[in-house]
Amino acid sequence: MIKLNNPLVVIDLEATAGTDERGFQTNDCVIDLGAVYLDEGLVVRQSFSRLVKPEQPINAFIQDLTGISPEMVAEEPGFSVIGPEFTRWVEAQAGNVKKVRLAAWGNYFDIPLLRKNYQRHGFEFPFSGTALDVKTVAFLWLSLSGRRTDKVNLEFFAQHFKLVPQGRYHRALTDAAMTAEILVRLWKDLEGFFVPGKEGEPYRSARVVLD
Repeated sequence: MIKLNNPLVVIDLEATAGTDERGFQTNDCVIDLGAVYLDEGLVVRQSFSRLVKPEQPINAFIQDLTGISPEMVAEEPGFSVIGPEFTRWVEAQAGNVKKVRLAAWGNYFDIPLLRKNYQRHGFEFPFSGTALDVKTVAFLWLSLSGRRTDKVNLEFFAQHFKLVPQGRYHRALTDAAMTAEILVRLWKDLEGFFVPGKEGEPYRSARVVLD
């Protein structure tokens, strides 16, 4: 059995978008933070969802993508309030923030952005540097099952596993909950790819073709 020794906090962030001096997109201020807490058995225990008032305007593209308007966040707290609130929520679930491992659909976006927002507001980033990239797990699942690996997105896996989003995509809690559910399904399937050898021998891979 593939075993987790730490609970997971699956996160998703939506953020403002700008353009740097080279014309590349920048994402700076969190406007929506969603998270799902999974225990070591990959059972969903709690969820967290907060809109965040950003320090930058929300442009038309982000409004169309997320459905979040300036009016929706105008009376919400900024990240200086929401960041510590999120930390306390994780502590309430796990007892120790360092005990959990963050997970996201593409760690290259969400976790650096979360770290940036903690640091911008003068907070030490409280989470472990070890994190699980669910998108990489999905890529492995596709590869091991002999499928094409060019459709590594939430919508593809949601359709494959017949999962219905509880809200619109590109809202943080909707995407975090979908990511968590997909991870649970992938994890169960991946356990079937590894079978133990005789006592003292390493695990050997098993060729499994999934429907």
